[in-house]
Amino acid sequence: MSQQRHLAAILFTDIVGYTALMQADEQKALDLIKHYNTALKNTVAIHEGKVLNYYGDGSLCTFQSVIEALNCAMDLQKELQAVPSVPLRIGLHIGEVFFEDGNALGDGVNVASRIQSLGEANTILFSREFYDKIRNHPEFKTVSLGQFEFKNVDEPIEVFALANEGLVVPKREQMGGKLKNLTVRKNTSRKKIAIGLSVVFILIATFLIFRKYAYHPNDAVEKSIAVLPFVNLSSDPQQEYFADGMMDEILNHLYKIGGLRITSKTSSLTYKGSKKTSTEIAAELGVNNLLEGSVQKDGDHIRIIAQLINGKTDDHIWAETYVMEFKDIFTIQSDIAQKISSALKVKIDPAVKERIESKPTENTEAYSLYLKAYSSPDLEDYKLFLETSIKLDSTFANAYSGLAYYWIVKGSFAGGITSQEVLKNAEPLLKKALELNPNLGHGYRVSAMLDLWYKWDFEKVGQDYQKVRQLEPSHPGLTLDFNDYHLAIGKFKEALKGSSEAFEKYSSSPEIRIDLALANFFCGYTQTALQLMSKSTLIRSDWYFCINYIRICVYSGEFNRAVIAFENQQALLKPYFVPRLLGYSAIAYYKTGHEDSTKKFLDIIKTSSEKSQVGSPSFYVAAIYTAMGEKKQAIQWLQKAFRDHEVEMYWLKVEPLFISLHKEPGFKELLVKVGFK
Repeated sequence: MSQQRHLAAILFTDIVGYTALMQADEQKALDLIKHYNTALKNTVAIHEGKVLNYYGDGSLCTFQSVIEALNCAMDLQKELQAVPSVPLRIGLHIGEVFFEDGNALGDGVNVASRIQSLGEANTILFSREFYDKIRNHPEFKTVSLGQFEFKNVDEPIEVFALANEGLVVPKREQMGGKLKNLTVRKNTSRKKIAIGLSVVFILIATFLIFRKYAYHPNDAVEKSIAVLPFVNLSSDPQQEYFADGMMDEILNHLYKIGGLRITSKTSSLTYKGSKKTSTEIAAELGVNNLLEGSVQKDGDHIRIIAQLINGKTDDHIWAETYVMEFKDIFTIQSDIAQKISSALKVKIDPAVKERIESKPTENTEAYSLYLKAYSSPDLEDYKLFLETSIKLDSTFANAYSGLAYYWIVKGSFAGGITSQEVLKNAEPLLKKALELNPNLGHGYRVSAMLDLWYKWDFEKVGQDYQKVRQLEPSHPGLTLDFNDYHLAIGKFKEALKGSSEAFEKYSSSPEIRIDLALANFFCGYTQTALQLMSKSTLIRSDWYFCINYIRICVYSGEFNRAVIAFENQQALLKPYFVPRLLGYSAIAYYKTGHEDSTKKFLDIIKTSSEKSQVGSPSFYVAAIYTAMGEKKQAIQWLQKAFRDHEVEMYWLKVEPLFISLHKEPGFKELLVKVGFK
C-alpha cells in the first residue's frame, strides 16, 4: 500500500444541527448547504488550501500555513453570517496527513475532528500545538478552555478558542463532544454485547464513509503538466521563433486531449530563461509534470530533444531525441503529445488521435511563416506573415483563423478601424478557416470573440464555446472566456461554478482570480470578491489586475480603496484601457468628493471617444454620468456607444453601473437592439 505523508495545518468543519434541520425544513437545509459549499470552496482556495473531503455537512481541509488556515477559518465564519446564515463550528490542529490507498488518514485528522466536536455555531477552536504557532500574532485573540480527554486520543489536549470580534467563545460547562466517559459503570453481559456490536457497527460505518467520501488524490492534479519554453540551440538567434513554435504546437495538441490539467502558455512563458530548478517551477505552477526541451534548426535539418520530468522528484519520466528533416515536424509534435498522454495514463479517443496526427499544411514554408507570425511582437508583422503564408498555401485553415484574430485584436486594442471594418474583414476569413477545417478549435474560439464582442449574437456565442469545449477540452483559457459570457447574459451561478473549478486548478493565475471575484460579486458574495482582489502584490505589479480591483471596489461601494489603488498604479497604464480605468476611477473620485478629478477624467474619455472606439469610451462616459445622476446624458452616451458598436456594450444587461437606468426611457430599447431578449 502506497503512502504519501505531509505535515499540514488541518481544518475540520461541521454544520451544527444540520440533520435536525433537514428533517424539519428540507428546503432551508439545502439553501444552507449550498451557501456553505460555495463559501468553503472559494475561501479555502483564496487561502491556498485544499478541500480533501466533504462529509455531507462537514469537511476536511489542509493548509501549508497555520496563519492561512486560521485566516481562512475567520473569513469563512464571517462569510457564513450572511443570509442564509450557516451555524458552523471549526476545529484546527497541526499534524501529519497521509494517503493510504487513496484515503486521507492520520492522528492529526482525528484530533482536528475531535476538537471541532466541542464547538457550537460560529466557533473556531484549536489545539495547543496550533496555538503555539500563532501566539505571537497579536491580531488573533485567544482564550484557553482547558484540557480535554478525547475518545481514541491517548493524552489530554489543551483546547483554545479564537475570541476575535464576531466569534463565539463556548463555556466549558456547556461543552460536549467526542470525549471519553470517565465514569466507571457496572454493565451486564447483555449491555457489553450491545456496546460491542455498536462499536463494530460504528467501525464498519466509518470505514464505508471513508471509502465513499475520503480524499482520493485528484486525477486532474496527477495528470497536470506545464510545457516550458523550448531552448533555441541553433547558432542563428533568428530561429527563436521555431523554439517558441514548438511550445505552442505541442500545447495545441495537448488541449485536444481530455483529462489533462495544462498550465496556460502565459504562465509558462514567465520561466523562459529561468535558472530555477524543475521542482521549484512545478511547485510554483502547481503541477506534477514538466515538459522541457531544446531545438536546433539548420536549413531543412532539425534536432529536437524533449524531456518529461516529474516535478516533485526531478526524475525523468522519459526523454526523446528527434533528428529529422523539417518536413517531419508534424510527426514529432504528434509523437511528443501522444507520449505525454501515455506517460500520464490519459486515454486518447481515436477521433482525437486522428486530429493530432493530421497535418495542417503540406507546405513547410507556409508553416514556418505561420510560426513566425505567432512569435512576432509586432501586430502588423503578424498580419504580413499570415497573409504570405496563405499565398503559399490557400488551404491552410490555421493561417485564415489567425488572420481573422488579427482583425479582432486590431479593432479591440490597437484602434484605427471601426467595428464594421472588423466584421467586414474577419468574417470571411473565419468562414474560410472553418470550411477548410471544421474541427479547428482556434477557429471557434475566434468565432466566439467575434460573436460576443462585435455581433452580440449571444445564442451563437454559446454554441461556439460548446464546440471549443468539445474540440479542446483541456484548454486552460476556455473557462475564462465561457464565464465572461455567462456573466454577461446573467447566468451568475454557472459562472461561479466554472470559475471556482478553474481557480482550484490555476490559483496562481491573476486572470482567473479576477474571474472568480466577479462571479462572487454577481452572486452576492461581495466580501469574498473583495478578499480575492486584495492581493497587494498583484495590485501593485499587474495593471490589468489593478483595473479590475478598482472595478470591484467601485461595484462594492469601496470608493476610497479604489482611489488609493488608482493613485498607486497610473504609471503602468496601457493606452487601450484608458477609458475603463479612468471610467471606474472617475466614479470613485466623484463619490469621495473630488469632482475636479472626475471632470478631468470625463474630458479625457470624451476626447478618446472622438478619436477612437478602442476601450469603449462612450460606454464609460455614460457610466460616469449615471454616477453623477445625469441619467438623460447617460442614455445619450449609451446610444452613441451602440451606434459606434463599442465592444463592451455586451455587458449592458448586467453592468452594475447602469442599474439606476433600467427604468429610464430608451434603456430597454437599447437592450433589445444589443440583442438581449
